[in-house]
Parts: sequence; structure tokens; C-alpha cells
Amino acid sequence: MSLLSKSSLASVLILLGLYAAPNLSQAADATWQRAIPVPTKPSLSKIAAYQHALFQYFLTDALSGKGKQSFQKVSKRVANNITWRDSKGSNAYLRAYANSYTFIKKVDLQQMPAIILLIPYLESQWHGTSGTPSGDYGYWQMVPEVVNEIRNLDHAPNAIKKSSTNTIRSKATLSTQAAQLHLRRYYFYFAKVAKYSESDSWLLTITAYNWGAGNVKRLMAELKAKGIKPNYANFYHAIYKKQQAKPTDISLRAAVEYVPSLWHIAQMIDETY
Repeated sequence: MSLLSKSSLASVLILLGLYAAPNLSQAADATWQRAIPVPTKPSLSKIAAYQHALFQYFLTDALSGKGKQSFQKVSKRVANNITWRDSKGSNAYLRAYANSYTFIKKVDLQQMPAIILLIPYLESQWHGTSGTPSGDYGYWQMVPEVVNEIRNLDHAPNAIKKSSTNTIRSKATLSTQAAQLHLRRYYFYFAKVAKYSESDSWLLTITAYNWGAGNVKRLMAELKAKGIKPNYANFYHAIYKKQQAKPTDISLRAAVEYVPSLWHIAQMIDETY
């Protein structure tokens, strides 16, 4: 599975342009919202195609040169991890997508791209009680410290402020709202403070969800100090080289494989449904 060319992507966008908005809709004030229309009358196949095309849009816009080459190498490396099926032909991520459908078809994305919904498929395979309550737990596998911090935000919904940490993480709506608050803080920094491009900011945000915002910020600062333009393509090539130099580093391996793994999930879901 590889990235489409920009001309191929244009064909996909034309097809998706046959769909209009609502249900999963957001106000069309971002480039990606105008480029990839949300499907009307959501179905398993339409949402799958939408998420795939949206992810393709971000990757095509952000990746180039050595960053794109490194991404494709890792994407090939992780393919079997994502697409593996058991003796009955079942795949955990496909089951996660099907199980989440009643939720995702009506979820309020709050102006955020639908590709964030791929995260809980990878993190928990869409199980609300996955993990350990004292550590990573729930649909989005958030730790107690992060959830408690989110609960104390002034703008957090009352339901989150009043619910226990475990309840928040184990309920689809509450955990998704908490994850959105968490992701929004990352995106605000990358897009509004650091002023990276829209596509770079979302891909960095998703990476930060796994690797930590501090690690992402430090690597971007390292690039800038070396006179290398701090964008997602150069960031990805840099983290790939670091992981190659330290192949036993679990954190680096997870970080470099995170977005490619989500990309494979998006492709597989679209191909299946």
C-alpha cells in the first residue's frame, strides 16, 4: 500500500465531491474541510472512504523527499502488523471500525478531522475497558494524569468535570470528548503558536498523542537549530534516522510507526467496506 500521487488524489477528491455535508459535518473554514466533503447519509463504506481520502490528503500535502521515502519504508514494515487476520479471517481493526459505527456516524467532531477516530482503533481496538486503570486505559488509552488534567480545564464539558477518571475513559462519548480536548491543545500549539502548516500540524498532533508533545517539540527545535526546515517531512525523516540508530528503543519505534499504522488501518477499512 503506497501513497497516491497528487493527480490520483485529485480523482479521489472529485468522487468524494459528489457527497455534500452534515452528520459528520464541520463548518468549512479549513483547507481540508473544503477539499474533502463529508458524506451525506453516512454508511460504513462512505465513512471509510472519507477517512481514507482525508488521510491521503494530509499525507500528500505534507510528505516529500526523504521524509516521504522514510514514511513509505516504515509503512511497508508495519503492513503485516495491521492487516494480519486470524484463522477465521477476522481482523481486530476491522472489528473495531464495525463496532464503532453507531457512534462515529453521529459523533460531533468539533471542527477536527475524522482521521482522529482511527486512534482508538489502534490504541484499544475500540474496547472501553482495555488496558489497566492505573495506566493506559479505555477507548483512547489515556493515563489518569492526563484525564485529571483535562477534567480541571475551565472549558471541559460538565459531564467530564463530574465523572470519575475511569468512567471518562471507559465511555465512548466522554473518552472521545476528553481526547479531543487533549488533541486540540497540541494542534493549537503546532498551528497557532509554532505556525506550522495545517497538514503538518495535524500529523504532528497525532504523533504527539503517542510520543508526547515535548518530544515532538524538541525534535522540531533540533531541526531548526541545524538549519533544516521544521516541517513534518523533515521531522519524519529525522525520527526515522533516530529509530534506525536505536532499533531497540521502544518509544522511538512506536513513534515512527504510529502514523503509518493509522494510515494502513484507514486503507484497509476503505478496501474492506
